[in-house]
Amino acid sequence: MATPIRFCSSCDMASFDSGGVLATSETTAITVLDTDALSTSVVSIGGNTQGTLYIDFTKGSLTNVIIKIYGSYLGNPTSSDWFQETQESDSNGTATLYAYNITLTADAKLAWHFPLGAYRSLKITYTGTGTATSSALKLYLGARSN
Repeated sequence: MATPIRFCSSCDMASFDSGGVLATSETTAITVLDTDALSTSVVSIGGNTQGTLYIDFTKGSLTNVIIKIYGSYLGNPTSSDWFQETQESDSNGTATLYAYNITLTADAKLAWHFPLGAYRSLKITYTGTGTATSSALKLYLGARSN
C-alpha cells in the first residue's frame, strides 16, 4: 500500500520504487496531499504550474505497464474525489477528451511533463500486465513553478 507523501518545505520530489514487485491491478504509487492545515510544511500543488514524472521501467516478463495521473480539487480527497488526467483530440472542429494512460511495452527511461492547473492533490498509479518476473518500476515526481 502506498503512503501519502507530504513534502517538507525544502523538498520538491516524491519517489516510488517497486523493488521488483509489480501489481497486476491498479495500484497507487505516489500520492501528494496539500492540506490547508499544513500549508507551511507541504508542497503547494496549487502554487506550482508544472509536474514532471520521471519513469524508469524495466519490462522483464511483463506485457506492459500502464501509468495514470489523477488530480483532485481537494487537499485531502477520498477515493471518489480523484479525476484522471485527460488528453484532447480535435477532429473537424469537435474536441473530444480521453482519459490519458502512459503505456510502456519496452524498457524505458523517460520524463512526462504535465500541467498541474488547479490540482490541490495528485496521485500516480500503475498496473502491470502479465508476469512481473525481472520487471521493475521507479517513479520520481517533481513539481515546479514556471
